[in-house]
Amino acid sequence: MEDMKELLDRISNSGIEVPQPVRKAMYDLHLDQFTTYDFGGFFHDRPVVFMETDNGGVKTISAPHMIVTLLHHLELKEGQEVLVVGSKGGYIAALIATILGENGKVMLIDPSEEIVRHTANALAGWPTVDLRHVESIEVSPIELPGQLSRILITGSVQEIPQWMQQRITEGGFVLAPIGDKNHQELMKIERQFGDLHPTSLGPVSFGPVDIIESEPKPLTALEIADLIETLIETCHEMEYCEAEELQRLGAIADELRRMQDAEEYELETFITANMQHFVQLWPMIQLMFAPTLARPGDVDQDDEMDFYFDEFKP
Repeated sequence: MEDMKELLDRISNSGIEVPQPVRKAMYDLHLDQFTTYDFGGFFHDRPVVFMETDNGGVKTISAPHMIVTLLHHLELKEGQEVLVVGSKGGYIAALIATILGENGKVMLIDPSEEIVRHTANALAGWPTVDLRHVESIEVSPIELPGQLSRILITGSVQEIPQWMQQRITEGGFVLAPIGDKNHQELMKIERQFGDLHPTSLGPVSFGPVDIIESEPKPLTALEIADLIETLIETCHEMEYCEAEELQRLGAIADELRRMQDAEEYELETFITANMQHFVQLWPMIQLMFAPTLARPGDVDQDDEMDFYFDEFKP
């Protein structure tokens, strides 16, 4: 427990509020119940893997500072009912169940059968957690309550599913990372006087809810063209490249757009043939497209960092 206490103290000292019920719940739960992977990094404020697929998909238990942030903004009270979308190995659901007490209820849904089996084992002995497999989070599970006051989505979504929006009670809300795979905002969407009102709680970087969607996939020609055009804009603003080099990159992006129906091997051949134009820009590419994941609870963390991100993205 001493490691957890020191971790939560560092998170608190960084300016993130750690409510006492959250602190107590994190003291009481042990991570080895929820993952068979090494979780030493958790105490350096890093996410911890709890499952991998044969095709490279990865799911994690969120970094501690983000878990604290999510639970703080859920405004949990004893006896509430909370819907959690996305397993996170069962750890977050177990923390919530601990805070809600024996009269509360956590409904946990996940679109992966394999993850549900893993989570069911982890949550054996938790009678207040109702775990269900769903084919898609876009469709309401059978026998869910008609109205929901608290919904937590633990993976990135483009938008809140309609059935969730329709079921939020007056004064209730959904907490979710909303955006594409590269840019998300942690949003609190609350119903007030009948209407839904969104509030941004800051930039985050989550993986998708479904582990299958986290499996690496080749970029399309259009996606690569978009990335190159972003690179051109950034280099121009920073005066990092000569105009002639930017023109060559622009020509490559234009050609890629004409190759949108090309086979994968044709795309690989084209990129390889033009690789010399990207070599000197590689440091810039890394800075632009690899998210910086801050760890305010890490013993070695720089306290001056303004933004933090939650998930390692596969």
